[in-house]
Amino acid sequence: MKLIKRFILNRSAEKRLAYFYGMVATDEQVWLLRNKNGEFLLLDDDEDYPFLLPVWPSRSFAEMNAVNLDESYEAINMPLSTFLDGLLVDIENDGGATAIFPNENDTIIHKRDEIKEMIRNI
Repeated sequence: MKLIKRFILNRSAEKRLAYFYGMVATDEQVWLLRNKNGEFLLLDDDEDYPFLLPVWPSRSFAEMNAVNLDESYEAINMPLSTFLDGLLVDIENDGGATAIFPNENDTIIHKRDEIKEMIRNI
């Protein structure tokens, strides 16, 4: 199974995006990484946003990403409604956006309205 997960993780950002929305719409949850202080992993963005909140479609993908980090992070799930109507509102109020299913090479950045629209269209 890990080989299949690695294959999916190494797909293009567009393919991972489609996989992410399919899983999230079905499971109605997203996965994030949180450190021992309770802080979510945030990524730097070099262009439009001061930071990005990375999200994954499952625990295993989040954990695969956590292995490459200097600090220790645990994968946690969040109900989709809490993510959309709580955390993402705060993230965007602070100027951030969401990195959808990132890998070491690329990611697609979406704002809350784009995420809601994608899920609504599935």
